[in-house]
Amino acid sequence: MTLIWLGVLLFVAIGPIDYPGQPSVVVLTVVAIGLAIFLPSYRGGKLVFDRWFALQARSPRPSTRMLNNVAMFASLVGIVGITLVALDRTVLSGVSNSSYAELLRCAPGLVDTIAIKRTPLLYGGYVMFSFGFVSIVLFLLKGEEIRGWAAALGQLSIVSPIGYALLYSGRMPILFVLVLVAMAMLVRVAQGRTLLPRGHYLLLKTGIAVSLFAVYSSAIWSSRQSFCTQMLPLIAELEQEKNQRDASVAYDPAASGGIPRPKPAETIAATELNKRIVEAQKVQQAAPVASSADAFLPKMLMAWNVMPRGYVTSAIDSGRLSARGAMIGLSTYFYLTHGVRTIDIVWKARDKFTPQWGVYEIGVLSPLLRIYFSNSDQVAVMEAELRAAAIYGFFPTAWAAAFIDFGLVGAIIYVAIWGAVAGWSAAGSRHSGLMTPQLLLVFVLASVLLSPVQGPLGMANSALVLVSMLVTGLVLDFAKLRARETATPGGNTPAI
Repeated sequence: MTLIWLGVLLFVAIGPIDYPGQPSVVVLTVVAIGLAIFLPSYRGGKLVFDRWFALQARSPRPSTRMLNNVAMFASLVGIVGITLVALDRTVLSGVSNSSYAELLRCAPGLVDTIAIKRTPLLYGGYVMFSFGFVSIVLFLLKGEEIRGWAAALGQLSIVSPIGYALLYSGRMPILFVLVLVAMAMLVRVAQGRTLLPRGHYLLLKTGIAVSLFAVYSSAIWSSRQSFCTQMLPLIAELEQEKNQRDASVAYDPAASGGIPRPKPAETIAATELNKRIVEAQKVQQAAPVASSADAFLPKMLMAWNVMPRGYVTSAIDSGRLSARGAMIGLSTYFYLTHGVRTIDIVWKARDKFTPQWGVYEIGVLSPLLRIYFSNSDQVAVMEAELRAAAIYGFFPTAWAAAFIDFGLVGAIIYVAIWGAVAGWSAAGSRHSGLMTPQLLLVFVLASVLLSPVQGPLGMANSALVLVSMLVTGLVLDFAKLRARETATPGGNTPAI
């Protein structure tokens, strides 16, 4: 954790993008306090396992049959889950999923303006698809014992994160699963095993996956920039219509015990949105906008309030670096490092934030609140606070996310629990054969590596992945403990 944050702060200080005044004294102080909470909690978590659970080291290994059955079940659940999500989004929703997802990436504030159909399949799929992440990790950790169909399905489970990324026009789900893969390798090495299970050509497949992700990341960024440029006139129209509807909506003083709340405004039908997107694309294709470094850099300054450093501008001007290459490289660098500046912004606006109790990080909660608790204004209040602080749509880092979700005291507790789980799982993976600590350790290591971007519960619905890992690990360990009780003499209560 310490090395990762020292590296990130150094990259922000000297990297290709100039973040004015960053890392600031405020950022350095917040990071230092966060580490001062996390690291002792890590030691405490290790001590708890060593003292209370060390006897589990003598527990028998789970049967190969049980391990294969659980791995196969997790794989199938994940694959079925992402299939249900895809069916709802692409067929039953009534909207062109690719255009809808891209439009919300360009203008996330329009999410409540567009009426799309949501069926129970979507929510069922959300509960299930995260098991695909677990299946991949479980296969990598126990690939020597997982064979046949279970091994094939474990590798096929990569469709869950890839499908999720494609459906929502994102990159983080794929990045997250690749980081999980890397952390599973690290756990194997720490246990004195090979980097990957032998056979299955896993090293080659991993290299191909990383290469394809690099290509996909570049392609989706270019596609998003082009689409957002084409949709600028339509986005302006939709936002103007939204503002007019909001201004004309009367307040209902009888709602929620006399507390005035705005009545729901009318929304745009999905079929109408599809037609307007097609029309906007036709207009823009008739008059294409040329893109160049000269056009990109001012947009970068306006949107992000940053500029490339002199050595980057010089490389572009001299022709050593292409405008397209600069755009992709700088945007990716900004994507992964701008959270440091967010810490500073959040601290300066700290009095304007109210605790969100997980709604900020756990992405699945926002749509559930919008649909099933429409009288609640928590999502609207949260978005208003984020917009007022000018961080809406930006990554917060683990430290800022903890504060936004739980306040100052809650953030301290949150980081302490995170550190304790890290220590507990590290000790458990080293001193016992239990699966829950190993799965948790992979997750925690991934969350530590990605902490400059998001909190442990905020990465591509990682909260659901965490729950799936806990369920899978506990099922295996419960079977393991039952086997130990059966095998231990005197484990059964004698008849009197």
